[in-house]
Amino acid sequence: MAELCLVPVIVIPLKFKVPDFNKYKGTTCPKTHLKVYCWKMGAYSKDEKLLMHLFQESLTGAAFTR
Repeated sequence: MAELCLVPVIVIPLKFKVPDFNKYKGTTCPKTHLKVYCWKMGAYSKDEKLLMHLFQESLTGAAFTR
């Protein structure tokens, strides 16, 4: 199971709720998507593993499978 994890040894804070993201489909500006993602995850900006782990939640379609 550990080999399948995007980011191993991640600790998700208690009572953490994944923010609502506009899903990135690969058809709009990727820089804008990253800026909005960072803005919504700003409270967790020091936790790189959490940011990497949850980024996949903001992707859909072709952007998720590339």
